[in-house]
Amino acid sequence: MNSPMIKPLDAVWLMMETDETPMHMGVLAIFRKPQTTASNYFADLARSMRSVPPVAPWNCRVSRRVGYRLIEEKNFDIDYHFRRSALPEPGGERELGQMISSLHSTALDPHRPLWEVHLIEGLERNRFALYVKVHHALVGGVNGIPPVLATLSASARARGAEPLWAQPIVNSDQQDDLTDTLQWPGLSTTVDSLTTMGRAALGLLRGAIRPSERNSFLFPRGTPRSTLNRHITAQRRFATQQFEQQRIEALADATDSTVNEILTYLCGSSLRRFFKEYNALPDESLVGVIPVSLQERGQHLAGNAIAGLRVPLGTHIADPLRRLQSVKTALKEVREDRASLPEDSVTSYVMLRAAPLYASQVAGVGQFVPPLYNLAISNTLGEERPLYLNGARLEAVYPLSPLMQFTALSIDCVSYAGTLNIGFTGARETLPHLQRMAVYLGKALEDLEELVAEGELA
Repeated sequence: MNSPMIKPLDAVWLMMETDETPMHMGVLAIFRKPQTTASNYFADLARSMRSVPPVAPWNCRVSRRVGYRLIEEKNFDIDYHFRRSALPEPGGERELGQMISSLHSTALDPHRPLWEVHLIEGLERNRFALYVKVHHALVGGVNGIPPVLATLSASARARGAEPLWAQPIVNSDQQDDLTDTLQWPGLSTTVDSLTTMGRAALGLLRGAIRPSERNSFLFPRGTPRSTLNRHITAQRRFATQQFEQQRIEALADATDSTVNEILTYLCGSSLRRFFKEYNALPDESLVGVIPVSLQERGQHLAGNAIAGLRVPLGTHIADPLRRLQSVKTALKEVREDRASLPEDSVTSYVMLRAAPLYASQVAGVGQFVPPLYNLAISNTLGEERPLYLNGARLEAVYPLSPLMQFTALSIDCVSYAGTLNIGFTGARETLPHLQRMAVYLGKALEDLEELVAEGELA
C-alpha cells in the first residue's frame, strides 16, 4: 500500500505527545450479556473478534523518518492489540474504575499501530466492558465515540458484528481537496489561499479590539492559576456519572435553559464544592474550554481540526441561581464565538487561534505561559436508540480524554438511549479523589431540582 502523509492538524497530536502527556483518547462501553448465554460466551466472543484481520489505518504504524507517514505493519500482532481481561471480585464500579485508570495511564507503543481494545469480564450484574484506546492522530473529532458506536447494531438479534479494526476510518470526500495544499513542507501560494488566510488572521486581530474577542482563546483573560494548572504526570484517574436525560431536559424547560447550559452549570457546581472542600477554590471563576470539531463546518476540512472556545463556569458565585444565569450568559457568548469560525481557511485559523496552547506544551516554556483555561468540557451527541454487540445491550458509554500539560481535568459527556453519560479524566496526583467530583455532580443536580420544586425560580 502507499504510505500517506499524516495531515498537519493530525500530526500536531503526535508532536505534542510526551511521556507525561500521551495523546490517546479512550472509550469505555459497558454491556449487559444476553439473557441466555453459554458458559463459553466470552471465549467465543474473543475468538470471533481476533479472527477478523485489520484494515487501514488499523494495521499501520507511524513512521517519522520523513515527516509523519502511515506504514503497513508487516508483523501485525492481534494478540497485542486485542486483549481479554477479568476484574477482581466483586467486579463493581470501583474495580472497573481502577482498571480503566491504569489502562488509560499507559502510552501506546509508538513502534506499533496506535490502538488497543480490551475485553473486560467479571463486571457485576451480568455485565462486561470494552475499553478502546486509540491515538488522537488517527481518529478525528473531539473523541472516539462515533467510530465505536458505528460498530454496534440497532437489533438485539444481529450477530457477527465486525470489530473496530475491521472498518476503515471514513473522512469527508472534500478533505483531500484542501489538504493537498497543506502537506509539509510549504503551503499553497495561490492568491486565493493567501487571501483567505489573511482574512482569517486579520479578522482575529481586529477582534482584539472587541471585549468579547479579548476574552477568546487567542486573547484570554481572567483565567485563574489553580490546582488544575500544575505540572502533571502520565498517571490518570477515571470516574463516571450517569443521568436520565429527561431529568436534565425537565430542568432545562423549568429554567428556560438548554441541556448544554444545565450540564455546564452542573460541572461548575461540582467543581465549586470539590475545591471548597480542599480550601483550593480560586477567587475568580474557573474557566472551561469547549473543544469544537470543525469537521462538520462547511466543505473545507483540514484533518483533525479542533478549535477551543472558553467559558467561565461561575465557580466563584455562591448563589446557585446566579451561577446558572452566569453560565447561560457565558455560553451565549460561546455560541456567538463558534458561529464566527470561518468556513474557509480552517487550518490557518485554528493554528493561529491555538498557538498559545501549543506554546504551553513546549518543554521549558509551558510553565511560563499564563493558563488559557483550567479544564476541558465536552458534550457529544451519541445515539438515541439502544445498541447491541452480538445481542449484548450497550448500557453506558463514556469518553476518556487525553490531558494537556498544566491541565489536570477533562469532563466529557455523551448522550445515549435516553441517558447522559459523563466521564471524568484526571491527573492522578493532582486529583486523588476524583470520584467525589462525580458524586458532587449528582448532588448539584438534586439541589437544582429541589430549587425548582420549591418554586425558587419564580
